[in-house]
Amino acid sequence: MATLQQRGHKWRAKVRVPAAIRGPGEPEHVYRTLAATDRRSAKIEADLWEIVLKAEWAERSGRATAPKAALRSLYEQLRGEAASGAYQLHATGDIAPELAGIDHELGKLEDAAEGRDLSPLEETRVAALQDAAALLQRKPIAVRPELEPTFAETAADYLTAWKVKPGLRKSNTEQQKKATFSLFAGFFGERPIRDVRRQDAATFADDLRRLDPTWARSSSARNLQWLELVRRFGGRDAGLSDATMNRHMTTLQEAWRWAEERGRCEGINPFAGHRRRLKPGVNVQGYLPWESEDLAKLFAPPPTRQDVMEIMLVGLFTGLRLDEIASLTYGQIKKAEGVPFIQVADAKTPAGRRQVPIHANLSWLSEREGPASARVWLGFNPEGPGKKAGADAGREFSRFKAAKGFKDRRLTFHSFRKNVTQIFERAGIPENEAAQILGHERGFTYSRYSPHGITLARKKEIVQLIDYPGLSFPFPD
Repeated sequence: MATLQQRGHKWRAKVRVPAAIRGPGEPEHVYRTLAATDRRSAKIEADLWEIVLKAEWAERSGRATAPKAALRSLYEQLRGEAASGAYQLHATGDIAPELAGIDHELGKLEDAAEGRDLSPLEETRVAALQDAAALLQRKPIAVRPELEPTFAETAADYLTAWKVKPGLRKSNTEQQKKATFSLFAGFFGERPIRDVRRQDAATFADDLRRLDPTWARSSSARNLQWLELVRRFGGRDAGLSDATMNRHMTTLQEAWRWAEERGRCEGINPFAGHRRRLKPGVNVQGYLPWESEDLAKLFAPPPTRQDVMEIMLVGLFTGLRLDEIASLTYGQIKKAEGVPFIQVADAKTPAGRRQVPIHANLSWLSEREGPASARVWLGFNPEGPGKKAGADAGREFSRFKAAKGFKDRRLTFHSFRKNVTQIFERAGIPENEAAQILGHERGFTYSRYSPHGITLARKKEIVQLIDYPGLSFPFPD
């Protein structure tokens, strides 16, 4: 790996030369003074230089061909240098010094080849110099497919740009996008995004739609090649939902648009036209609250995992979202005005940031103690950039639910939240007040003229209305 050395206001990169490459008396390291003036840019420049060096060494050893990424880095670097006048040479006649210098470099490459076929590195240098000359003469530059990024590389570049958009909060959206790109790259192979046709997008969408909805729950499935994934999990009559398909195809549409703006593709977006309009009750099945007999079945017997049982109870008696529960820290369990409550701080919207009183049946939770930053339920693994534990907790609950014989996709952990909402509605709790506990938007009038909302004592009164007559639960001691 290239190391950086700061020398005054400049940076220098150092790379170790492999022993198999070094000739007698040649130095162990090579050095390069970088153009960058800050450490971050210098690291990027040094890494690119190292890639090119390793490609040259691989080719010199005769054991491998320079990787495509290295050739592209060399092409972009050399073309930029040549176009900016790095090879100026004053010659007779009307030829510009920049063009004369490029002609001279091309001649040197031709002489070095001595009539043999050019190596990939030499071909890349010729392409860079020729395209730099075209730029200087304001001529169009033809696409060079052999140097274009693969779809996977373009997707990675898109993600890098997407992550620095202002206003983004830490979430697992990046992981979802990566999963989409990985699936399509597995289907499409090493070709550039420019080569994606509408037929490719349609075939991919057809195969993707028929995947088993639970395929991603298998850790081994995530590492399968596309064809093997389709063979083992594809061809299902009841495959991915329209909402899931829309998410995948929208992600691919966005990547195409980003690539088109940067000259990596052109024409009609091949991923367009695959979205389906979501209609409640038709292709969007909303969550259902658990019926009393279902709740009795869920808790008789309860989960063997204590943490799974406890988060189920918290969901039933607070209406908190799964990730809000699974990610709960001891520091979020607070008390004010004599009321113990959960402070929900990390929410997608301002309405989601709220105080939820702890129900009397959950007094065991308010009595627990630990470091403020420590999670209450450490058994659930945090995942993704947002380090959320909800995904792991959700998988554990889904396994438990399925083992109990519940197959309806409308009955999930979120259904506990539906139960709480139903209780509030049947008790006649005003929607504005219930929203302050559930984390919903309150509407313009209430949020504008009563920004502080109802008191904590009033919230406690509402939460204490949560009850499930005729049912008993295994509350912890």
